[in-house]
Amino acid sequence: MDREKMIARHYLDTGILGAYETAEVVCDELVDGKYAPCFEDAMVVFGTEQTHIDRRMDIGGRCFRIRSVFLSDAETTPTDRLLKLIDTELEKDARTA
Repeated sequence: MDREKMIARHYLDTGILGAYETAEVVCDELVDGKYAPCFEDAMVVFGTEQTHIDRRMDIGGRCFRIRSVFLSDAETTPTDRLLKLIDTELEKDARTA
């Protein structure tokens, strides 16, 4: 299935156009020993104190501009913190079951 058909199928299935699932990773940047995926629909700006990613999403006929900001000297990433939260919730659920 070609890319356009995949995007159309995703939109028909979810009603969402422009989700990360339909964005291709065009390259990986290596910064301070860490890889950062660069998506075809986003701009990544690496600074000395922070890295930010700007993205535009069209959902339901409305345009949303999204900026994600990551501190350069952070010891953990937002993904690391989210995974820890998920693990904590799963452990709590296992104890109460």
